[in-house]
Amino acid sequence: MVSIVTKTIKGNEYLYLVHSVRMGSQVSQKTIKYIGRKKPISKEEFECMKLSHSNEDWILNDFKDELSYQNHEKMKKASNEYKEYITSLDPFSKKEEKSRFLSKFIANSNAIENSTMTVKETYDYLFNDVIPKRSKKELFMAENLFRAWNYVEKNCSRLFTEEDLFELHKLVNVGIENGETLGKYKKVQNYIGDVLTSSYVFTEEKMNELLKWIKKAHKSVNDFEVAFQSHAQFEIIHPFVDGNGRIGRLLINWLLLYKKLSPIVIEDRFTYYEALENSRRGKVEAICKFCMKEYLKQYEFV
Repeated sequence: MVSIVTKTIKGNEYLYLVHSVRMGSQVSQKTIKYIGRKKPISKEEFECMKLSHSNEDWILNDFKDELSYQNHEKMKKASNEYKEYITSLDPFSKKEEKSRFLSKFIANSNAIENSTMTVKETYDYLFNDVIPKRSKKELFMAENLFRAWNYVEKNCSRLFTEEDLFELHKLVNVGIENGETLGKYKKVQNYIGDVLTSSYVFTEEKMNELLKWIKKAHKSVNDFEVAFQSHAQFEIIHPFVDGNGRIGRLLINWLLLYKKLSPIVIEDRFTYYEALENSRRGKVEAICKFCMKEYLKQYEFV
């Protein structure tokens, strides 16, 4: 049985997550995690701790592909065709195509987080200095994601590290989130609506495991699927107080660009939510199938 106990040390009270096992008339307790100074712990917060302790918040139990070889080849062909298309453009048109892509990526990624800025408004704001009549937060979101993309593009010749995650969090949330939490894993519990996420007392451990999984997965899992599957796991962990969705969608593209694959824009937000929820329930193929459909739709050529 998992429970929370209070220990008094030098007159101060501290909370610990412990696992108790009864053996006959004796009860043995093993400390799982230090929680912090004594404070009220909500039922939902405790449920998150139990979820993480039992590893029910971990879906990457195997190193395997969820899609067929044929599906992988379709995506690879789409990526190559787009790269060929870019190569055929003159320098000015290449720059315009990149601006068009970024406007689409930024507007759609922020729309998932309730921004109302359109693709055109995002393009005009970032590349034509036209300020739309939107809230300061929405403008910050557009500027911040643009800067974060540039960071990804500059560093994607290697796999991202924990330090990169912290830097992306700062870039994505500067001017939006409190400075005390920028560039740091969550120290309080967060949720996705009423959906539980990994406990904050396990966040660092879970993220270290994810970084190890990504590195190892590249040896046996298709490159597209490493990006898609790890994205679902990242969103389940939800390691930061805010900005997890935007950072997660940047990381999909970091992993694609790392393997010289064309990037992805996620547009169908409602099916995206469903795919993440199904993945959370153990059906990892859901996020892979969704991302594949979005990818192929994005790079359709006549």
